[in-house]
Amino acid sequence: MKALSHLLHCDGRTDRLTYQRNVAALIAAKLIADSITLAVAVPQPDIGLIAYGWLNPFTLIEPWLTGDLSSAICASTFLFFTALVWNSVHRARDAGWNHWIGLLTAVPFANVPATFLLSFAPRRKHTVWDLV
Repeated sequence: MKALSHLLHCDGRTDRLTYQRNVAALIAAKLIADSITLAVAVPQPDIGLIAYGWLNPFTLIEPWLTGDLSSAICASTFLFFTALVWNSVHRARDAGWNHWIGLLTAVPFANVPATFLLSFAPRRKHTVWDLV
């Protein structure tokens, strides 16, 4: 049980190095999932659309509904952004910022700057007044 709570960061905070590592692992996993899906997909989807989906994931909804895009790409995009927001909220809390700032990683075109901003934000120094 302790390993699961450590894996899910149930303490509510993610430090800078862990956040950078998690984001890099998420990007690698999504790249691998998209590459495998594109290699085996019979109707070849538009690669530009999939690349644009990294900035604006909502553009993938219409092609998926019409059947032009594989469900695996949509599922990997959903999982990627879910895990990114989860880690970003915890990283914002660790930096001493309002944890709602972590939701900016799900906003189209604001996700990349927000991720870089959270990657290099300094950790909040704790004081004795945090115990009160």
